[in-house]
Amino acid sequence: MRIDTARPPRRIALSATVAAAALLLTGCGGGDPAAAPSGDAVGLLETDAPSALPSGDPSGTGSSAIATGLDSGALRERADPERLLRYYTNAIRIGDWASAARAWSLDAQMTPAKLEAEFGGAAGPKLAVGKGDVEGAAGSLYYEAPLVVDFADGRASKRGTIVLRRVNDVPGASEEQLNWRIERTSTLL
Repeated sequence: MRIDTARPPRRIALSATVAAAALLLTGCGGGDPAAAPSGDAVGLLETDAPSALPSGDPSGTGSSAIATGLDSGALRERADPERLLRYYTNAIRIGDWASAARAWSLDAQMTPAKLEAEFGGAAGPKLAVGKGDVEGAAGSLYYEAPLVVDFADGRASKRGTIVLRRVNDVPGASEEQLNWRIERTSTLL
């Protein structure tokens, strides 16, 4: 029997891969679980800054480097509504109001100016989205999840819900209708 010493055993390679993944996750700002908001927000997707995002102008106007850190594929998402929520909360966190507005349905008439008026300021908000549920009704799918918005500049926190919707593969539906989009939230003015 010949042993190939040029390749490490598969178990060692797998262990190294698992260790590297754990190290990367640790560096991504896992955060202190005790700092998570309490109440309805269970299993939160918080928007702490990922370490891989470059720094730059948080206004979103001249920050193409920051915008490239957003998962723009989430705007075409049909299976996982939480992917669109991560995109939206990250866009809000970095102050990319135009990208955040694209996560909303056209019917909602959300604009970058409305989002900036709600979330802008010297210290950006921290959005936490809890685990939601998908329900179907009249040819559409809805995803509703608890939402907590905390402001670092002394404004009062807001608790409510966020609702996403997509058409349930109805023939003749447009690409926009087939993708998850935010329909409404109870935390905005």
